[in-house]
Amino acid sequence: QAILAQAVRVRAAATQRTRMAVSAAMAQRRARLLARLAAAAGLATVATSSWLFRSPISFAFPASLAVTESVLVDGLKFAVANARSDGSAVTMYASGHNIPEKLVLKEPKGMKVQLLKKMPTTHLTIEEIMQRTTTVLIRNIGLTVSRTPLTTIRLMKMIGLRGAQLKYNGRMNYEEMKPALALLQGQKVICKIKSWPDATWEIHEAFREFGVPPISMDDREPWKMASILKFERVKPPKYGPINGVYREPKYPDIAKR
Repeated sequence: QAILAQAVRVRAAATQRTRMAVSAAMAQRRARLLARLAAAAGLATVATSSWLFRSPISFAFPASLAVTESVLVDGLKFAVANARSDGSAVTMYASGHNIPEKLVLKEPKGMKVQLLKKMPTTHLTIEEIMQRTTTVLIRNIGLTVSRTPLTTIRLMKMIGLRGAQLKYNGRMNYEEMKPALALLQGQKVICKIKSWPDATWEIHEAFREFGVPPISMDDREPWKMASILKFERVKPPKYGPINGVYREPKYPDIAKR
């Protein structure tokens, strides 16, 4: 009983310290948020007590300053976005709901790899995979489809790979998807944003410099205009890296030797 009582006291003390730390962090965050709000809205002075401290707020406007409601709302949004951008995990969890711009769009129900790989196997060629991949990434320009660059697995699901074509052993060990992505990467159609922990892809800047080809925006027929996309190479080379760029040798005489 003595040991149990001691454990209860230790846990209560730890809980109290945690609450005090969270309260101090929240008070500091509220002060920073209030200061940023005042600076963004262009207010002269802001009273110490505000709605952030669960009490009425009072502003002192100079006679020559006309602050509209839209300016105040924009300043509030700017201050909240900047206030959430820093801080520890404890303060982030205690700061309320996440803003919509930071949330990742959820996939439709049933778009799980374990379910899709049990469906009838598709037989898409490398060229068709390249066309569909380019179509999906063009639609995601500006992060309209997803608020983050598309991962390889999500890209495979979105272009319609099912069954055995969706199965994989290890990372990027695919029969058709790996050479298709490498060929697009070598021709500067797509670029890899990051490779760990999951590779993510976007349209290459060189490909979209002078505009992108038209694509179908109809969800019922997403590949209607994919056939107009043509590429210089749709077959992996026999030697060398697939995503490599083959150039003329700098010293031809030495290369012949």
